Amino acid sequence: MDLLGLFLGFQSDGGVLMWIIFAVGIVAVYTAVDKALFLNRMGRYRRRFLKNAEMVFQKQLVEKPVGFQEYDTLLKQLTKGNSSVCRNNFREFLICTVPHLDRHFTSMNALVSIAPLLGLLGTVMGMVETFRVIMSFGVGNPALTAEGISVALLTTQAGLTVAFPIMIFVNHLSNKKTALLNLIIKDFEEITGKLSPLKSVE
Repeated sequence: MDLLGLFLGFQSDGGVLMWIIFAVGIVAVYTAVDKALFLNRMGRYRRRFLKNAEMVFQKQLVEKPVGFQEYDTLLKQLTKGNSSVCRNNFREFLICTVPHLDRHFTSMNALVSIAPLLGLLGTVMGMVETFRVIMSFGVGNPALTAEGISVALLTTQAGLTVAFPIMIFVNHLSNKKTALLNLIIKDFEEITGKLSPLKSVE
């Protein structure tokens, strides 16, 4: 049997909840991958900003914009004030940037929680169906109770299978986001230190 047929059979045996769990997994993976790509872009923007900032300190022309509006706005302000002015600009930068870094983490954590709960719901539904069959036909024919037990086990397995790897991925992204934010804060502490002896340039 090919993989597609095996997958469709697995989904069919678990009932409609299997498709819902599968959909939750697809949405969670898409959101997590999108967030991972964004964090990688932010890392590149940060490195490009630091390169441009060093060129400003060396009185050189900036080659090209950073590509992230908040960074580009901050770069324009570097030569327009002393360290206290830069700190005010940095606060504005954080107010605009931190929501971008935090975006979608709440949704991803919710999806990680939903998947095993759907599996648990499938377990309950499968056991209810099993008990209904037993009450109607007794326990003499195991084949009659197999469908309910199958739903109970497959949905639980599917929910946990979806939740575990995504949970690990989301935790990795959260740690990466925190590390990136700490680096950004450290960058601006160094930048304001370099700016402190400079005079305001009109």
